[in-house]
Amino acid sequence: MSDIPASTPQPDSRRPFRLGRAGKLALVGGLLLLMLVPHMMIEAVIEERESYQEQVREGIARSWGPAQSVLGPLLVVPTRAPAQRAAYETGPLRWERGAVAVLPAQLRAEAKLAPERRRRGLFEAVIYEAEVDLTARLAVPVINPEPGTELLWQEAFLVTGASDLRSAAAGARLSMDGRELTSRDVPDAGCVGMDLTRWDLGLEGPPEPGRGLALAGALTLRGTSRFGLLPLARRTELAVAAPWPTPSFTGAGLPVRSDVTASGFTAEWREGTGQPLVRHLGAGWCSQLADDGTQVGVDLLEAVPTYRMVTRASKYAAMFLALAFLTYVLFELMAGVRIHLVQYGLLGLSVVLFPLLLLAFGEPLGFAVAYVISTAAVVGQASAYTAAVTRRAGLAGLFAGVLGGLFGFLYIVLSLEAYALLAGSVALFAALSVVMAVTRRVDWSET
Repeated sequence: MSDIPASTPQPDSRRPFRLGRAGKLALVGGLLLLMLVPHMMIEAVIEERESYQEQVREGIARSWGPAQSVLGPLLVVPTRAPAQRAAYETGPLRWERGAVAVLPAQLRAEAKLAPERRRRGLFEAVIYEAEVDLTARLAVPVINPEPGTELLWQEAFLVTGASDLRSAAAGARLSMDGRELTSRDVPDAGCVGMDLTRWDLGLEGPPEPGRGLALAGALTLRGTSRFGLLPLARRTELAVAAPWPTPSFTGAGLPVRSDVTASGFTAEWREGTGQPLVRHLGAGWCSQLADDGTQVGVDLLEAVPTYRMVTRASKYAAMFLALAFLTYVLFELMAGVRIHLVQYGLLGLSVVLFPLLLLAFGEPLGFAVAYVISTAAVVGQASAYTAAVTRRAGLAGLFAGVLGGLFGFLYIVLSLEAYALLAGSVALFAALSVVMAVTRRVDWSET
């Protein structure tokens, strides 16, 4: 036998943090900041796909019809006045054209929308057909033009309009006191973003002051996403109904009555603008009227706007990365496992890919289904990797529970738009409290 004593195995004095706990935490923090680079690249992809969606909507709007704003019937009396000229000018007298617009005292519009989704590839837009009934009461007032200005009552006409009248040209109609009027275009109204229809009155001279006109008409329109009415009247009423469960009421005033159900909505506005009924306008009278009237109406929103939800989800990536890294740090501190910085990085990439998966699956399948698939993929991948890194099934199960709980909480936060800030703040406070409780006995000065 040998006299040399057998060497006694020495305990492994290596600690989980070779650089010391503070140094390892600094490296993990730096890696967390580095992970924001691929996150920003993914956010750029989300913005690019959202811009493609907007381009598709604009293309569908150009071929089908844009967001519609309806102009109710009003009376237009053309005017002319001699143009000013220098003393040396000779020749025939030149005339400057203008118009006097008389707004109705009462205007009511009833619109029935038939919306549907129209797809191009993976992108879609909400389009609709609208049947609009218009009624108005207009009293012809005494019009006092400026000195030298002549009222051309023989050319007086009624006018109706909308943002795009391509689909309404054949079906538009208007009657005055029960008499059907003949329509034609208004080529010289100086209007941008509004198509007008002219209804000639055939007057031989100025009508009797105070004469009331009962007007009734209808339009058939095609539009995209939004419908509205310009409230150019002393008192305006608008009633809209559509089988669409997610409307957003917009404009100068909210509806006085609305009913929104899973099968559709009805809404009614009553606007008393108190604006003057007689407007003295220049040659571009249409644009002056359209700019002066703030419309009321409705936007037909998506039930779950995929791109907006994906964008909101991606904004929580930094928080998810921090909590995932923090869980790994706690595993090192409390369970004594050793995790390399590269393994932190691979875990971070798995979490960062979540918004990209959500976007890729959300375009063809919708947000809810995409969220389930993306969550299952990331939680499954990250948990399996954690099991391989730590070689402890319990820690892998705990990590899967933490990450799955985070994704479940995020879905709830995304669904609670009004209380998202409150819920997120409370959750962060609770997470910080848990970390403080778990690490209360850790000696952070130990190296």
